[in-house]
Amino acid sequence: MLEALTAEIARQRSEPATAKADALKSEIALIKAQWKSDWAAQLDSDEEPLNQYRVLRDLMATVDRDNTIVTHDSGSPREQTLPFWETTVPGSYMGWGKSTQLGYGLGLNIGAKLAAPGKLCINIMGDAAIGMTGMDIETAARNDIGTLTIVFNNGIMAAERDVLVGSTQKYGTLTVGGDYSRVAAGLGLASNRVERPADIVPAIREAVAVTETGKPYLLEFVVKEGRDFSRE
Repeated sequence: MLEALTAEIARQRSEPATAKADALKSEIALIKAQWKSDWAAQLDSDEEPLNQYRVLRDLMATVDRDNTIVTHDSGSPREQTLPFWETTVPGSYMGWGKSTQLGYGLGLNIGAKLAAPGKLCINIMGDAAIGMTGMDIETAARNDIGTLTIVFNNGIMAAERDVLVGSTQKYGTLTVGGDYSRVAAGLGLASNRVERPADIVPAIREAVAVTETGKPYLLEFVVKEGRDFSRE
């Protein structure tokens, strides 16, 4: 076994570095192309309620990612954003796992904007997350912190469904929701509620333009439940 390992290391060392790098890039590109093909129906979806992956596709294609810092909240928004968001420069993506409470991304996003005021700072959160920390967007409004908060509103808290079956049947434990664009307006933010695929890109452009004036914006997308996640 050691002889085989030694021989393989010698073989790899004998190959030109550029040739190995090119071969690896080609292999990765092929795998990625197949993976994106498998997800094309969701990324290109015109369904209503909106598909979260369609929103992410349009968001990534519309903003200047070289000048963007994006984060997400725990739960479904993390699972949906992490595999598909492609960064273009270091320090432009703040990803984190399940170790923090829902709503953590909102404060993280406000902090990012304070640290990098010239960047477009985006937080992607669900309706359960904004239900726990959403009043903090008033801080951004009061202090002219031009963040962009994106809310995926699907009317349900999905993460704990397997252990809250009985209480959900009796008391609607997992049922959440509301019109968060109206909540944002009441807290002094410009906002928009989007329900049609054709309105996604114009709404993103409008939101970005407002943040460029130093004002925060809340962009609410009415989305489907969305339990399909990529684990690859």
